[in-house]
Amino acid sequence: MRKSIENFKELLVKENKLAGHEDVLLAFDHLLDLVDEHEEQHRIEVGVRSLNKEKTKGEVEAAIREEDLFFRKAIYTVIERTIADLVNRGNKEWHRFYDRVE
Repeated sequence: MRKSIENFKELLVKENKLAGHEDVLLAFDHLLDLVDEHEEQHRIEVGVRSLNKEKTKGEVEAAIREEDLFFRKAIYTVIERTIADLVNRGNKEWHRFYDRVE
C-alpha cells in the first residue's frame, strides 16, 4: 500500500496538483503507520499468549485478519477517491466523491 501512496504522489506531480496537498499524503501515510502498529501489537499479544501456552481461537484470528484487510482496503479507497477529486478539481464534468476536497 505504501507503493500506492507513491504512485498517487507521482500522479499528483504529473498533473501539477501536488502543491499544497503534501499533507494529505502524509496523513494517509500516518494512518497506515497506525494500522501497521495495531497489527504488530496484535502479533505480539498472540506470541505472548502462545508462550503462556494459551491457544488462540481460529475463528477470532480469522475475523481479526478480515477486519485488518477491510481497513486497509477502506484506506486505499479513500486515498484513491481523494486523489481523483484533487486531480479533477476544476473539471465541471467530474462527479466528486467528497465535497470538501480542495
